[in-house]
Amino acid sequence: MGIKDIVKGVLGRSAGASTSHELARSHDPAVLRLLDDFKAGYDTKVKDFYDYLPSDVRPLFCDDALYHRARYIDMCSQAYGAVVIELGSDKPFITHFLRQLHPASEFHTISIDIPFSPYPITRIDIESERFPFESHSATDVIFTEVLEHLFRDPAWTIAEISRVLAPGGNLFLTTPNACGMDVLMNLLLQLNPNGRNQFYEAIESGHPHLWTASECRALLEAHGLEVQELTTVDYYPMHVPEAVKAFLAEHSSDPALNGQVLRIRARKVADVDGPVYIPAVFPQSRPVQLKGALLEWAKRQTNQAG
Repeated sequence: MGIKDIVKGVLGRSAGASTSHELARSHDPAVLRLLDDFKAGYDTKVKDFYDYLPSDVRPLFCDDALYHRARYIDMCSQAYGAVVIELGSDKPFITHFLRQLHPASEFHTISIDIPFSPYPITRIDIESERFPFESHSATDVIFTEVLEHLFRDPAWTIAEISRVLAPGGNLFLTTPNACGMDVLMNLLLQLNPNGRNQFYEAIESGHPHLWTASECRALLEAHGLEVQELTTVDYYPMHVPEAVKAFLAEHSSDPALNGQVLRIRARKVADVDGPVYIPAVFPQSRPVQLKGALLEWAKRQTNQAG
């Protein structure tokens, strides 16, 4: 049985068929116990899992997983269907536990790099290359904390997500909120509103573009994805003075959307022909071009390397 056959069996052909999100809510008791055990013993599981890493890098990986505890638990606790694409992950811990906690799902991981991964990785450039999956072949795509790292053609990425999702399939997306309360706090403290604006060796290691709720909604809807849930969540502890909270409550156009992270569930409802360059993000109706100073720099680097 091929991937498409599996997907058809889960989603069904009719518009009224259950989505993968609804079906996965019927976890059997054994799987639910696995999830409860994962949450309760998270810190220990992190350290036990990363025991296979070289001692010089192990603390970095452990510290990352512990810092992102709330976000990683949320991601692993989501409901997933039969065929899941984990897109842009860079943490073997998450790749492992998604599989452990969702034994009925078939996972495929796309990443430019997951160092020391115990699982096979599909390594492609998600901003320019076609995903190596058939159209309508996935029930779910997990796309968390990746969108903010894209700096050339995120519309291509979303178009490919839409293409591989079956009708009724689900996208789970999180990305830092450009309008989050933490951004306002940075402003008040004379810090850069974009906390990862620094000049990293690799451009995509930073956050070249922080997204707003309206930008995310417009980008997804332009690519045949209907937003089912758009909320914000605070995954990380942060002290916010009551006066600041009161100011936002009174003056924000939507105080419910001032959390640290945008958290979105969207459902595939229509096919699109390819990337759509919405004016809110692409004022020239096309992606970033290799031209100007960037082109000249790239030529010099290429000549030096040759």
